[in-house]
Amino acid sequence: MTNIPTDLLRTFVLVVELRSFTRAAKAQSMTQPAVSAQIRRLQGLLGVELFDKSAPGVSLTPMGEQVIDSARRLLSVNDHIVQLASPNATAQLVRIGVRKDCMGDELSAMLAAARACWPNLRFAVQGAGQRRLLRYLEQDEVDIVVALVPDEPEDSVARHYWSEQLVWVRGKTTELDVNAPIPLIGYKDRCMCSRIAVTTLARADLASELVFRATNAEALRSAVSAGLGVMLAPRSRIPAGLEAWDDGPLPMPPMVYGGVFIRDNANDTLEQLADRFAEALRPDAAATPRAPQRASAAQDARRSA
Repeated sequence: MTNIPTDLLRTFVLVVELRSFTRAAKAQSMTQPAVSAQIRRLQGLLGVELFDKSAPGVSLTPMGEQVIDSARRLLSVNDHIVQLASPNATAQLVRIGVRKDCMGDELSAMLAAARACWPNLRFAVQGAGQRRLLRYLEQDEVDIVVALVPDEPEDSVARHYWSEQLVWVRGKTTELDVNAPIPLIGYKDRCMCSRIAVTTLARADLASELVFRATNAEALRSAVSAGLGVMLAPRSRIPAGLEAWDDGPLPMPPMVYGGVFIRDNANDTLEQLADRFAEALRPDAAATPRAPQRASAAQDARRSA
């Protein structure tokens, strides 16, 4: 059985997330050749190519796409175990799963504010589609999830939820021919917004094609801004430089729900942190928290189990 050193996986994840071997080297106080050597060693252990050398920039092969997700999960578990055994017993690692359009300055500001209130908190963040994030939560691989979901969640499932209006967004000069397939922009993991976009167009007898996929929100924003295509986004989170196409030729998408979910047996700190996330992320003051009586009953049931 081959054991994969976590330092190789950590370097791999950094290269992907920073989209640069140079930036990954700087983040770890290493040289770029050392980073390249670690990636070669990881590929040698796995017997596969992780990066697509024929594509510009840092682009993953199909196998690399599979490995990166597992690498993040393994590192999250590793860091959690190290934190448990840390001499600083009061420190608490919070594992956060977040939809990718929230992985920016706003999330960093939320976490900084949380640290100001709870200096003992440490954070491990990973982005994914809503199905995967909720599966991680069910499997106790994350503590808090921020996600969009297509249907109104039950009070017993989401600590907070609110309605989100999806809108078509475009670059300022984008034009479309509705007689040709509508060019769509979306995440590589076929996120919920991409699936809803295809379904909404199909119901209006409009063909579509996914012309550009990427793993991060900035790449999608740039593609839409350049006029490569259009995408769906929550009206409350339209990326900078893009605009809602309210008067365009495309059919109106359905309403969805934003939600903050926490794991079973969450402590008071996690619950308060989830409350802060909801307050910061909801479009208005309409977030619906789980009913206090119901939450208390659920906690009582868990204690008596």
